[in-house]
Formats: sequence, structure tokens, C-alpha cells
Amino acid sequence: MVIGHTEPDFYNVAVKAFVRKGDRVLIMRTAVDKMGDLPGGRIGVGEFDISLEEVLRREIEEELGSEVRYRIIGPAALFRHRRPEIMEKNLPERRILMIGFELEYESGDIKLSDEHDEYRWMSLDEAETALPGGQQDGIRKYREYLRTGKITY
Repeated sequence: MVIGHTEPDFYNVAVKAFVRKGDRVLIMRTAVDKMGDLPGGRIGVGEFDISLEEVLRREIEEELGSEVRYRIIGPAALFRHRRPEIMEKNLPERRILMIGFELEYESGDIKLSDEHDEYRWMSLDEAETALPGGQQDGIRKYREYLRTGKITY
């Protein structure tokens, strides 16, 4: 921590989903980079005045299709994520503050968007090893939420 440092940092903000089906969580694989990914994404231009749950609903429909039925239980974790693959393309680092929501899968066929090419229902241990950086931290914080009922950040 830098004491006396007052220049603000800038983050993108995203909503992510811990989609549960029994004791498993849904993990997707990105089509381009072949990295694990939680469903969800960044708040879009023009979405400032809508609820985070509405942003999450839009993202879930975009990434999993309109047939998927689920119940939003609520926020479960706050975590930060870096996008190192962006820097590898000689672009500025992208930092994202992620708000992880717990969702309970109810029914429906998953139809992935072009952003992802595969999905699996994984244990929390498997999910933690399948996800990159900050999303691994998100799974650890989600596990703590399941244990204590408290959101960690």
C-alpha cells in the first residue's frame, strides 16, 4: 500500500456468475485464448442506470443462450482480475473489478456464444485450477462465502 498516494486507479467493472448445479459450478473456455472463464462480463455503455442483476441477466443470455433458466441468489464475492493476454498483444493492462453472483441452475440447454467454445460442470477444486488469476481468487472467495455466509473482498 502506498501511503499518501491520491491518484485514483481505473478499473472496468464486471458481473460474473457462480452458476451452481448441485455441488458443481459452470466453467466455460474462451474460444480465442482457451482459458477458463466464469459466465458474465463487463457493464456496457448505457448500462449505468440499470441494476447489476439486469446486467448479469443480459450477460447470461448472451453467453449461455435464452433457454437457460436460473435463480439469482445474490452477490457472493468481490474480486479483482488482470487480463495478461491483453498486455501480450502490446495493449495497456486491463484491470477489472468483478462482482460475483451466486446463481442456481434450474433448466434449459446451454448454447454458448462465439466467445466460448466449451463448458463443463466442475467441482470448486477443479474450477479453481481451470480459471486464470483473479477468477481463481473469486472461486476461493466464493468458497469462503459458502462456508460463512459472508461476502469477502
